[in-house]
Amino acid sequence: MGFKGNNKNTYRPKPPKGPIRLTFGIIDDKKNEIKPVIVEQPKFEKQEIIGTLNLKKIKIHLAPPLQTKHLDRILKNISKIYEEGRYLNTNTIIDLEEGNFKVTFNYNQNTIDRIKGLDRNERQWDPDNRAWKVFIGAFDDLFDIIGKGFKITDEAYKELTEFVKGKYYANIAPNKLGKLILRESWFEEFDLNTEVQTSIGSEAMIGSTSKEQKISEDQLKILNKTREQLALFPFKRKPYSHQITGIEFLLQNSACALLDEMGCGKSFQIASSVAMLLQNKSIDRCLIVAPKSLVRTWQEELSLATSTPFTVIEGSPAQRAKLIQSDSPIFIIHYEGIRLEKEALANWIQNGDGMIVFDESQRIKNLMAQTTISAKFIRNGAKRCVIATGTPIANRPIDLFAQYFVMDNGNTFGTSFPAFKNTFCYIDILEINQGRRKVKVEKFIGVRNGEELRKRIQATSLRRLKNEVLDLPPIIYKDYSIELKAEQKTIYAKMRDSVRSEIENMSPEEYSMQANNIVVRLLRLSQICSNPMLIDPNYNGPNAKLTELEDILTDIFSDETKKVILWSHFVGNVNYLAETYAESYGAVAHTGEMNIQDRANSVEQFQNNPECRLFIATPQSAKEGLTLLPRDGKMKADTMIYMDLNFDGGSYVQSQARFHRIGQNSEKCLVIHLVGLETVDEYIKKSLIDKIQTASQILDNASQEQLNQIKGEKFTLSKEEILNIL
Repeated sequence: MGFKGNNKNTYRPKPPKGPIRLTFGIIDDKKNEIKPVIVEQPKFEKQEIIGTLNLKKIKIHLAPPLQTKHLDRILKNISKIYEEGRYLNTNTIIDLEEGNFKVTFNYNQNTIDRIKGLDRNERQWDPDNRAWKVFIGAFDDLFDIIGKGFKITDEAYKELTEFVKGKYYANIAPNKLGKLILRESWFEEFDLNTEVQTSIGSEAMIGSTSKEQKISEDQLKILNKTREQLALFPFKRKPYSHQITGIEFLLQNSACALLDEMGCGKSFQIASSVAMLLQNKSIDRCLIVAPKSLVRTWQEELSLATSTPFTVIEGSPAQRAKLIQSDSPIFIIHYEGIRLEKEALANWIQNGDGMIVFDESQRIKNLMAQTTISAKFIRNGAKRCVIATGTPIANRPIDLFAQYFVMDNGNTFGTSFPAFKNTFCYIDILEINQGRRKVKVEKFIGVRNGEELRKRIQATSLRRLKNEVLDLPPIIYKDYSIELKAEQKTIYAKMRDSVRSEIENMSPEEYSMQANNIVVRLLRLSQICSNPMLIDPNYNGPNAKLTELEDILTDIFSDETKKVILWSHFVGNVNYLAETYAESYGAVAHTGEMNIQDRANSVEQFQNNPECRLFIATPQSAKEGLTLLPRDGKMKADTMIYMDLNFDGGSYVQSQARFHRIGQNSEKCLVIHLVGLETVDEYIKKSLIDKIQTASQILDNASQEQLNQIKGEKFTLSKEEILNIL
């Protein structure tokens, strides 16, 4: 039977020539059986590792020997790498096998690709040992590829030191100088013998016991002239004695740091000094850079300090460009703005005798951030510069370098960040997972040369603590250990067991590498302790902390004049609590998700509305420069409650300055921590106090007795201890 196609031609299928494959098998035609072709697998052949110069038959013996100075630098650098590796806990190891390096490391595709970029005759993958074999003469490139934080075995170190003395390396060493300089930066250290130009009126000068060292004849003339101006200046509010000293310090120094503890009135001192410098024509323009939330505060401070007009640089690009063309001698701008208007502001500041102020200067602590780069670019054209913050060390001494580098161009800590880091910090190299890759990161583990670090800070800065210059009440710290409710415990236990199981299966190396992920998981557990609804919106069971909070508030608000500040690090919790207590206590919220006007309205209500008795905020949104002082200048809040804590030491310290400051007239201030009993809350609080201790020891030389007001003996927690807490 035939079939007709579309062209109406008859189509007849042809019978198959070979075996027919049916659904139930194959009928073999043994006569025409086709045997499968067996493809022989390629055999791995280990190629000989040979130096490129030897392969090209270069006459290496003709090269002149390395200069002794150059050779000593190389040997010294290799020795430092070897010594550091002896104390590192790393899987990146360079060993010796048959005269060549045997390199092992955790899987990292980028590292593998770069090793493949070496000459083929100088590297070879060994699948049996799962290691790379690399010609010893390629060590400059190999060290650059692997980066800091590897271990060299004794045999490899001895062979390498002999190799660099030989003729082969004498041929290639001149072309490897750049690699050597890079490796030297790994161990570069700051010269502690260099002298810092001490600022007039700085903490170092005030604390000096030598009369001659305190002040010279020229400096005395400047000081007398400054005091004459201060005596005639029409202050709109009477300054405290420590503020007079601070203004003198700012007037006499072109580059300095005002590091007074929060609540001492840094903004008032700076605003007054700017007004006086404009008055005596030492400067003709000033740029004030502050966090966006503090722009309004600076407008108020300048209005009190001077009648000189000022302009806030904000709005669209066209609006900002128009505002920068104004004739105002004072500009106020937030940190995000200096990135957007870097060129225009740099031109404006250098077209006259300019001054620049960086308020809350910890915002420029990251040397490579675009904000810091923009700040340095603008500052280069300024005649004077002031940085101001109560927490220059939010978490680590590394935070200091960029702030001081912007301020004084390296007078205090030099111009090399690696040198600063290697001199004043103990750093460990960790490998953390990023997808399928492992990336090396540096972890701060301690302070080096702490006394020298403190001396250099004091030489160009002025820092006073509230308890030294103000008659403020003591802060009493009280922990409420709260047992979670049954349903709350169930949710907590389920997540805790999941986290515990994961941590238990980690090796010590993995535990170190997963530090950031562990922090995130711990904070999730903290959310359950604070408010289970943050994890499960449908949760309608009891909340142990909320129950305790209600009892505390009922007790405090029995006095109708009292107000309370309540902190939670979770925006959802702040909104929930504000809604819960809006009717009973007139509660207002303050979070970063609110616009500036809404936040300002919340502050205004708490300051001046007697019906608004509870201010609920995230420390991140309200920590810097926020003033909760009412118009009459008398702080009504003397109690602060933390529903939960996180690992940010700077936020914790700054948040307490919102009520422990000028205007606080209570006999004592109370800080309450609501801590879940036998939960992750206990670990977070201990870790937080560790960070505060590091900063206090460097900046304030605090005694152990002072630190023990909120913390007992120093501690560190291992994997086993965290598992016990979980």
